[in-house]
Amino acid sequence: MKIRIRRHYLIKKRLQLGLTFRFLFLTILFALFIGFEVYITVWPVVSEVIPKDLMNVVKYQVFLRLLCFAFPVIFVIVAFSIVFSHRIAGPIYRFEQTLDKLIQGEDTEYIHLRKGDELNGLAEKLNELIRIIKRSKDPTKKDSPPPK
Repeated sequence: MKIRIRRHYLIKKRLQLGLTFRFLFLTILFALFIGFEVYITVWPVVSEVIPKDLMNVVKYQVFLRLLCFAFPVIFVIVAFSIVFSHRIAGPIYRFEQTLDKLIQGEDTEYIHLRKGDELNGLAEKLNELIRIIKRSKDPTKKDSPPPK
């Protein structure tokens, strides 16, 4: 069996980028909420301890460090989201190709998903459908069940 190497992680760009931006939006929203809560809770105490002439320097340093931390985290979230969504989009793309061949009346092979891909249950049901279609085209031919 030939091992397939993933060359393109954006198979279904609209689906994958949509999921990525939703993950990113929720993460940023959550981070802003937590940051606001920490600010409301901690800043009154901190502002009493820090001298007034150093207040702007402290605010600048906190803001700068938050930005330096945020960009790598955003990059990691985007990368993981694309890889995760590929585990869904890849099988969907494969299902669409197989169904297009079936609609056109072409003979098609069973669907084999990569290790770690999602939607294996749907692939098994589609393989069962392919087996039934192959059997109905040639009822005398005994087709072996799809591999699991």
